Amino acid sequence: MKALVTGAAGFLGGHLVEMLVERGDEVRAFIQPGQDRTLLQSLPGVEVIEGDLTDAASLKKAVQGIQRVYHIAAKTGPWGPEEIYQATNVQGVLDLIAAAQEAGVERIVHTSSITVYGHHLRGLVAEDYPYHAENNPYSRTKISSENLIFKLVKEKGAPVVVIRPGWIYGPRDTASFARFVSLVQSGKGFLLGSGKNIVPIVYVRDVAQGLIKAGDAGNEAVGRAYTIANDQRVTQAEYLNSIADALQVPHISRSYPFTAIFLAGQVAEAVWRLKDSRQQGAPPPVTTYGVTLLGRDQRFSIDRARQELGYAPEFDLKRGVALGVEWYLKERR
Repeated sequence: MKALVTGAAGFLGGHLVEMLVERGDEVRAFIQPGQDRTLLQSLPGVEVIEGDLTDAASLKKAVQGIQRVYHIAAKTGPWGPEEIYQATNVQGVLDLIAAAQEAGVERIVHTSSITVYGHHLRGLVAEDYPYHAENNPYSRTKISSENLIFKLVKEKGAPVVVIRPGWIYGPRDTASFARFVSLVQSGKGFLLGSGKNIVPIVYVRDVAQGLIKAGDAGNEAVGRAYTIANDQRVTQAEYLNSIADALQVPHISRSYPFTAIFLAGQVAEAVWRLKDSRQQGAPPPVTTYGVTLLGRDQRFSIDRARQELGYAPEFDLKRGVALGVEWYLKERR
């Protein structure tokens, strides 16, 4: 099997490439010019090519001779110019699917996000939960791309399966996990509210497993969306204190009211938009996106993925955090 992985130089992309190589697939790794290719070049049989989702010609070249496309690349985060998110997360996806269909690709696995459900959730959320766009371009464009994908499946027979990962963590996660480890290690960690809310964390190799199973699934999976998370119900306090345990430092004792921090995020975003109407600079120090992700109760059902894909999380909280902290400490030696 020859697979294309977009976003291969990223956190999830790198782990997915490793797992595809482990099972004997040939992998073409699609990265942006200038991205670090050290890990990818160390893996046997990986072909590294450069391109961009906003460059249709590079996408057409990337899909030649490919049987499966695992699309991970995206403009992420809650802050930035809307047109960049649209070009990458919407038009780029459409161009990739068109190029893949023209090249005869058998299966496209598109990586979406639990952000399509919104972040102010009640009860156990399954895939039929309605879309809710949060006030950021990442959320809006992820919903737009999903709507267009399902339309292409229906009207053009696009062989796409959609995966909606939870909050991914693990080794090489410099954007989120490493920051939490640093805070806990330095004694600056804190809880939002009581810390009893459920956080939707999922270990990176479990997400990669879900992507691979979506690629392997029969045609009945085409046009379906699957939430990939861990149904071990982990609270915010358990997550952060498991990091403390792995570091062998005291548990977190400081907490701040959720409502106050959420309002601070709203104020910060409003001020930043006044200063930077096109959102081209650095994001605010606190955002409502980050506050709700950590401090709100978010419970997801993975029954559909279990039953239809055969997905089963393999990494519980203790094991996953231990591996992540081990990587963090090695990187800082």
